[in-house]
Amino acid sequence: MITPKIQEILPILQNAEFEIENAVQEAKWLEKYGKGDLTKLARRRASGEPLQYILGEWEFYGYPFKVGKGVLIPRPETELLVDLAKEYCVRNSVVFDLCAGSGCVGIALAKETGCKVIAVEKSSEAIEYLKQNIILNKVEKQVEIVQGDVLDLEVYQSLCAMNADWILINPPYLSKSEMQELQKEVTHEPESALFGGYDGLEFYRKFFKEWGWLADGNNFATEVGDGQAEAVCEMMREIGVNPLIKKDYNGIDRVVYSIQN
Repeated sequence: MITPKIQEILPILQNAEFEIENAVQEAKWLEKYGKGDLTKLARRRASGEPLQYILGEWEFYGYPFKVGKGVLIPRPETELLVDLAKEYCVRNSVVFDLCAGSGCVGIALAKETGCKVIAVEKSSEAIEYLKQNIILNKVEKQVEIVQGDVLDLEVYQSLCAMNADWILINPPYLSKSEMQELQKEVTHEPESALFGGYDGLEFYRKFFKEWGWLADGNNFATEVGDGQAEAVCEMMREIGVNPLIKKDYNGIDRVVYSIQN
């Protein structure tokens, strides 16, 4: 049903600076979930600001997550990490959620399995959302935050003292050329959560070189960009790990993983 309010803001979305594929649906979401002046919200969206940031909350794996400027927006393909790990996780399993961002992966897995999660994130802005999402989803007793860069020695040493049943990562993996071709709304998301160096593989190189033990001997899964799976698999083979690949809903090789048990 298109209400008078939706009729009022629809032209704003339809004449946006970029193409909004489903302007009618987005207008309905703004009317139903938006807070504040509806016309101002529609203008923010038409300027390129992500709908998720404007609404302040988005769903991932059926659970609500607070999002906004400074944190990566949860995406459907990332749910594959949860799908994969929950097949093997049991209550009280320990999971490292590296590059945790909003905490969507670790928190969803904690809700689904009852596992304990160590969420590692370096961004102070993202951690504020992570804290909110832990409370929002009532997993305060299951999810612990470690603030720091996944690749820093201090974080490395702190995790060395723990035994993980699963290591899950959704790292930055966009290449320089992909960063230059981003959709307007994606440019609002933090570059540090997106940019993975010239070819998008910088994080993986550093990780497997310095932290290879995490992938060797533990259940491990990482999200990868389109066309990156084989390169990441080769890095894993070099440290003696047999990699497997899981495709996303569009048939793209999206998750590289290894199972130890």
